[in-house]
Amino acid sequence: MQVSSQLQSQLFPKFTVAEVLKHLGRTKWESKYTEHNLTIEAWAVGIWIKEAGTIISYRQLNEYTRLASTEIASKLPVEKVDGGWWVKSRQCDDKHFVTTTRIGWTCSCMKYRCWRNRIPVELPMYWKVINGRPYCHHIVAAYLHNKSSD
Repeated sequence: MQVSSQLQSQLFPKFTVAEVLKHLGRTKWESKYTEHNLTIEAWAVGIWIKEAGTIISYRQLNEYTRLASTEIASKLPVEKVDGGWWVKSRQCDDKHFVTTTRIGWTCSCMKYRCWRNRIPVELPMYWKVINGRPYCHHIVAAYLHNKSSD
């Protein structure tokens, strides 16, 4: 299965895969390898990590990504404006615009656009896991802000 480097870098970069493995208690690989040594392949059921000798299912990857997104989102400043929310980037002073539309929550950030455009084509199995609703930590931040305002 061929997954673009753009999608790999947004969905399962090596440092994220290493964190997921640790979260799942799969740490034997750490005695011989670092996260930089990990060889990751997309398979039909999940991602194969050669050095760990294991597969992380797409469901497990998504569960970890949601947890991490929530943790990041809880620290981001959010400003409610007409038509949506401005959410500050965690890496710089940029802000990303989050809105709700007939298709659900959307964001102006690169991660969201990458997920929206590439996952349905390159990883339809992951698209199914997220129920066709891509997300990012900016969307989670706006959602949490909106929920707390109710």
